[in-house]
Amino acid sequence: MKSLKIMSVAAFIGAAVLAARADDARFQAALWAPNPQLVPASESVSGFRLELYGENKNMTGLEIGIVNVTTGDFTGFTGLLPTLYNRVDGVTKGVQAGIINRTGGEVFGWQNGWINFPEANITGLQNGIINWNDLATVDVSGVQIGFVNASKHVTGLQLGLVNYAGTLKGVQIGLWNQVDSRNWDEFHPLPKVFPIINLGF
Repeated sequence: MKSLKIMSVAAFIGAAVLAARADDARFQAALWAPNPQLVPASESVSGFRLELYGENKNMTGLEIGIVNVTTGDFTGFTGLLPTLYNRVDGVTKGVQAGIINRTGGEVFGWQNGWINFPEANITGLQNGIINWNDLATVDVSGVQIGFVNASKHVTGLQLGLVNYAGTLKGVQIGLWNQVDSRNWDEFHPLPKVFPIINLGF
């Protein structure tokens, strides 16, 4: 089972790299952006990035680093080693793993960190200690798992100690489950805050 997962990730990364633009750099090594690093921060990489702190426009492939910054779109897998901070300003497709993950564009895939701060919609799985999505803009379609989960609209499952959703179509499981579109004193079908299990239709 484990080998199948590894093969699936490798196949996804390989397909993404093959589909990338031919003029992208295939390898990036960086100590501290913008210099010294092999590929300038204004250019894109399709292949492999290895860095202490690196920055590029778009990234497609596998990334290993302490601080990883992509000012455009990211497709692939980041965070094999302990990563302190991942930032993607554009769309993220794939796996983002780090202590702190911040994304400006939509996320399609898996966001795994201690603290996740997305600013646009998420489709897939988000897990961490705190999953604090922008309450004005971020909709989640999928699963959130953490001590604290918060999103504007949730379609799917929130599992944590504290769960917050502006609106809910799915299930919240936790000690404090809140759906802000409801009134405190009315049952539609449940009040605004309901412990253990909260349902939305």
